[in-house]
Amino acid sequence: MFTRRNLILFFFVLLTLGLTLITIQVRAAGDLTPKEARKLIATLAGIKLPSDAVRVKEIETFGNSVTVTAQVETAFRFVKGDKGWRVAEIRTGDRRWEDIDMLVRALNAEKAARVRAELETIATALESYRRERGFYVESKSEAVLIDHLHPRYLPTVIRVDPWHQPYEYEGTRTTFLLRSAGPDGEPNTSADILVRKAAR
Repeated sequence: MFTRRNLILFFFVLLTLGLTLITIQVRAAGDLTPKEARKLIATLAGIKLPSDAVRVKEIETFGNSVTVTAQVETAFRFVKGDKGWRVAEIRTGDRRWEDIDMLVRALNAEKAARVRAELETIATALESYRRERGFYVESKSEAVLIDHLHPRYLPTVIRVDPWHQPYEYEGTRTTFLLRSAGPDGEPNTSADILVRKAAR
């Protein structure tokens, strides 16, 4: 059985980069051959795909890394419900099936943890800004916020969440609210991830 992290990584690669075209980056240790690339992809995250299920299309070297474009063949099991057909399972190896809903929940849990960490990083930068200037950034725009914080208080620009939605910011001199709309992409729902603070 795959670990949760391995399943998340595999499913993330399939969802993010397409089901038939996968681009991965590996550390270059000399020249990476198509055979080595195919083997690495076939065993990605502990998954054991048949070697003929992976076809390497292109290998590009960029300094210390290599980008491999490959086609990966897998299978999906569909079920018909009240709302029509839906994908229920994905085959992650020879005869092994994994529940799609479980993978999506696990992937969203990993993304939510990343959102919390990024929002806390921005909140810490805001606190540093307030300690130095006496107030928070006054704005209803995340872009204005980041422009005020980067690079002095926030070394890395953080603008969008892992669901590719912009973070939201509402700040006054004494309070602020940072928000990600979460996996549903809709603001002001129970899926929102918030960091709210007020100056002491």
